[in-house]
Amino acid sequence: MKTRAGRSSDRRSPRGPTALVLACLLASGCAVGPNFAPPAAPAVDRYPDQSVPARLEADGSAQTIEPGRPTAPTWWRLFGSPALDDLVAAGLKSSPTLASARQALQESQDQARAGAGVFFPSVGAAASAVSERTNPVEFGQGGQGSTFSLYTLTGAVGYALDLFGGERRQVEALNAQADYQRNAVGAAYLLLTGDIVDAAVARAGYAEQVATLADIVRLDQAQRDILKTEYDAGTAAWSAELAAEQQLDADEQSLSLERQRLAASVTLLQTLMGREPAEASPEPPALDDFAVPPDAPVSLPSQLVRERPDILEAEANLHQASAQVGVATAALFPSISITGDYGAASTSLASLASPMGRFWSVGPTIDVPIFRGGELWYGRKAAQAAFVKAAADYRQTVLAALEQVADSVKALGGDAEIAAASRQAFDAAALDSKLSDANRTSGLISDFDAMTADIATDRARLTLVAAKSQRLQDVVALYLASGGGWTGQDPGSGRIAVSAK
Repeated sequence: MKTRAGRSSDRRSPRGPTALVLACLLASGCAVGPNFAPPAAPAVDRYPDQSVPARLEADGSAQTIEPGRPTAPTWWRLFGSPALDDLVAAGLKSSPTLASARQALQESQDQARAGAGVFFPSVGAAASAVSERTNPVEFGQGGQGSTFSLYTLTGAVGYALDLFGGERRQVEALNAQADYQRNAVGAAYLLLTGDIVDAAVARAGYAEQVATLADIVRLDQAQRDILKTEYDAGTAAWSAELAAEQQLDADEQSLSLERQRLAASVTLLQTLMGREPAEASPEPPALDDFAVPPDAPVSLPSQLVRERPDILEAEANLHQASAQVGVATAALFPSISITGDYGAASTSLASLASPMGRFWSVGPTIDVPIFRGGELWYGRKAAQAAFVKAAADYRQTVLAALEQVADSVKALGGDAEIAAASRQAFDAAALDSKLSDANRTSGLISDFDAMTADIATDRARLTLVAAKSQRLQDVVALYLASGGGWTGQDPGSGRIAVSAK
């Protein structure tokens, strides 16, 4: 507040400005712009009939599709692997991605609290002590200048009347941004837990495939050596040896590829847990440690829009865009603020408290936007366009979420069929391998033929491992598509820090 020294003291009550202030206060209860309401739930509260049975049975495990049942917040425990639980716990504790999301939430909450300060009067105080020398020439006068000191002490109070609700809409937008970040924590939490479980399943599957392919390569080498010996003895064709060599090369390439994938999955797990590649970590689970969860909860569309963090993020973004329309609309109207100051000024510090040096002022300031070159008008048009865009983005997010749930349910049905067929093929191959071993022991077949049966069993095992891995990963996809049981619980401390809508 600008200080005006030397002003005469006037004790008369400013009835005119006071009456205006009271009138403005009484009128400041409205807020222009749209009042936000959450979008309506999808009109159809079901998913298309995709011929998926309610109970899926395959490979010795049964799974029940349960529409409308909520997903457990700690859904990964349903896989029955303590080693997996340790991996997830390590990731939730050390992940920099989740830590970043938490701090972004804290930042947005503090910004919302800071923005709410506009609803309170601003109070300030200032003190100054300066020495000056006057020069009469500056005022067109002659003579000598003089030197004096000026001591000033002032206090100022200001309050912005939110007559058209622009400040309230701005704070509403800040709160919507905090809601967005709150659900961004949920999205980061689900993505992290899902990625850890998915990577753990992939690592376990790759480890099984590496071990199986290594056995196949060993048998390939043995068969190749047998054919080479027979060719050298003149009892086998060279083409047979070449074919065996080609098969060995192909299987060695597959083994090398699976080893690369295994190494990449291990590094990925380290990264997801917030660890460097060579840093010590919990022992990952083997594929046999995973059990197919007995329940497959499926969120209905009306539940999904209130549970999935990414949908709630889109809703918060829509809310923020709605509030910004109100901010831009309020900017078209006059703004009023009430200011007042009280102070004292004197050329002597000892006489600063003298009544003669006191001064004060109080009154409203009105800022009326008359012409801004279209800035305010088109600013409002831009805010309206942003709101329409946010509504379209929300709709697209909902549609994508519904698609993911429907596809995940369908995938589970197909996985069960593939797992059942893979198990039957493996069991048949394993039985044939046992018979071949018995016939080899009895001398009815050669070692080469017995190895061929063993290789067939290993290849059937590869298919079985791939089928189980895919089934487990599709279960993870369904849990995440259904919202992952996110309830607003802080995954780092276990305390309820935020609440889901």
